[in-house]
Formats: sequence, structure tokens, C-alpha cells
Amino acid sequence: MRMNRVLALLSTLALLLGACAPVAAPAATESAAPTEAAAEAPAPEGGAIKVGLMAPLTGGAAFLGNEQQGFAQVTVDIFNERTGLNVQLVAEDTELNPDTAKIVAERLAADPEIVVVVGPAGSQECESTKPVFAAAGLAHLTQSCTRTDLTAPENATPTFFRPIPRDADQSATDAAYMLETLQVTSAYLVDDQSSYAVGLCDEIQAALEAGGVTVERASVTQDDTDFSSLVTAIVAANPDVVFFPGQIGSQLSTLVIQLREQGYAGVYFLADAGFSPDVVSAGGDALDGTYVSVFSPDPKQVPQAAEYITRYAEQFNPDFGAFGGAAALTTFVALDAIERCSAEGTITRACVVEKLQSTDLAETPLGIPISFDENNQVQGSRFFLFQIEGGEFTLLQ
Repeated sequence: MRMNRVLALLSTLALLLGACAPVAAPAATESAAPTEAAAEAPAPEGGAIKVGLMAPLTGGAAFLGNEQQGFAQVTVDIFNERTGLNVQLVAEDTELNPDTAKIVAERLAADPEIVVVVGPAGSQECESTKPVFAAAGLAHLTQSCTRTDLTAPENATPTFFRPIPRDADQSATDAAYMLETLQVTSAYLVDDQSSYAVGLCDEIQAALEAGGVTVERASVTQDDTDFSSLVTAIVAANPDVVFFPGQIGSQLSTLVIQLREQGYAGVYFLADAGFSPDVVSAGGDALDGTYVSVFSPDPKQVPQAAEYITRYAEQFNPDFGAFGGAAALTTFVALDAIERCSAEGTITRACVVEKLQSTDLAETPLGIPISFDENNQVQGSRFFLFQIEGGEFTLLQ
């Protein structure tokens, strides 16, 4: 009898120690099924409801990530005040690095109190983290991953949601403007070797060449700080337009400054990261006349964003671009799912996934209605086109 009691005690201690041990995120493929325990684990009764945020909070893209974090926090604050719930934002730095993002995703997935994640921010990061979240049954909504094939039927996962448009929408917008309005006959496309920039340049190239435009290509790395040799090649080619969908703000301003210094007088055309006061400030007069296409409207021009803008400006920074508004939108959609789960009595990962799939929002912080198709891609979205004039962004379409 004494031996039986000892064995029982040792067995109990082993179970307790196992429960306290760190949980490693399971290896997964895109089609991996969510683990039942992870998907069904409820948020603590009466306690905090944790929402993860993945963004580049340090490094060359920190100017975007910090803006995303601030607007996400403001959105959570407004939600808590309205609903009386206690949502806490758990922000993690991914450095815009897919390997770092995967480690962060594994850490978030291993925390059973995290019921949904906003992020990651870069398409290369979304590619690396989708299998991790799918295996954990943990929904994640990207605030800025636009690579087209992320929500293609063959790549779709039940836990990845995109409430923003795709590169296919951006390439159509940009190419049509270059062909029909600017009437370019030659173009030079520069990518930074990220899956986002390469994919977008591929789509732009196909559309331009279909329109009879001569296209040349070049690549840089996200660590490059001097583009002198590239600029020499571009100036020699003398294209009508230079298109650079880079993700590092300092590179966008450096390239245009060096282009203008070497006498290039053609059109400079940027993608999403170009919509930033930091980029405009660094580029100065060299950026005047530059075109920028963005997956999100300028929140300053959206009446529904007024409270979010006011709070962000007071708490964080009065200067911001379009990435913060998209983060507010994405966080708002995630919180709506949490609220509907709360109304049914239990907030679990599985419930959040289910509610996201049935999302049907007529009003959001950006005034954009949100619902998802069968691949969890937002329906009816479009890109916005701006031109930099006197240091300000003027909406063209």
C-alpha cells in the first residue's frame, strides 16, 4: 500500500511538471489540421483576452511597424471601453525577417491565452508562418501581406485571413495608370529580393509587356545603402518610369536622390512603403511628383477613422502614413470576432476562426466593408493611387 501511494504521488508530480514545461509549436504543413487542445482552449474567465501582434518594430521597416502597433493598440483601447472586455495586445518584433517571424509565431501559438493574431506584416513572413498558425488552429489576419498567391486556392489555410487587397489588384492599378495616363513606352523595375517585391514586379512586368512596353529589371538587397552603379545603368537606359516596391524606407529616398543627382528626369513610382512621412522627409524635393500606390486609403481622408487618428496622434505620433490605418482595420475585424464569441459565452481559438469566416461588417475604421471569400480573401477591395506634391500625398484614384 505504501509503495502504491508513492507511485501515485510520483505520477501526479510528473503530470504537473509536464504541464509546466514549455510547449514547442508542432511542425506543420499548409494542410495541417489544428490541434484540438489548442483550438478549444478558452480565455481565462473574467481575465485578459490576449491578441498577438506581429510587426517590424526594429530595423529598416520599423517606421511602418511602430505605426501599426500604435494604431492596433488604440483600436484595442476603444474596443475595451465600448465592450467592457479586457483585451490585451501582445506585440512581438519580427524585424521583417521570415525566420524571426516563424520563431515569433511558434511562441504565440504555444501560449494558449492568445486567441487571435494580427500579422505578420511582410509577405515573406506570412509565407513562413502560415503553417505554424494552421497547426495551432490560431487565426491570424495580416495587416499588410499582399502577395497574390497567399490566398490562392492551393495555398489557402483555414486560419489565414486577409482583409486587404492583393498584389494582383495593385499591379492592375499601377500598370493601367502607367499605360493609359502616363503612356510609358519603357520601364525599369527594381525589387529588393523579397517575395513581395519580386512577385509584384513580375506581375507589373507581365501587364506592361502585354501593353507593348519595354521592361528592364534589377535587384538590390534590403541591406544596400548605395545605388550608384544601379543608377548609372538606369540613367543609361533612360526609361520613362522607374518602379521600386521596396520595403525599407531609407532605400526609397536614397534611390530617388541618386537618380535625380545623375540627371534622371523620368517618373519615379513607389508601392505601399512609399506612403510614409519619413520617406517624404528623407527624399525631400527629389520625391516631388512621385507616384505611390497603396493597399489602404489615407486614414486622414476617412471620417470613420477620426477617433483612431486623434488618439494615435495624442499617444504616439502626429505624423503617420497608411499602414496604421490598415492595422486598425485588421485589429477591428479580429476584435469583432472576439466580441461575437464572447456573446456566445466562450472565447476559443476555434470560435474566433469560425466567426472570422462569417464576418460581414458594413462599417470599419477605414469605412471599408469587410467579408471574406472561401479562401479568406477580402471581397471587393481596391488599391489607392497618390502623388507626392509639396511633401503631401494627393489622392488621384
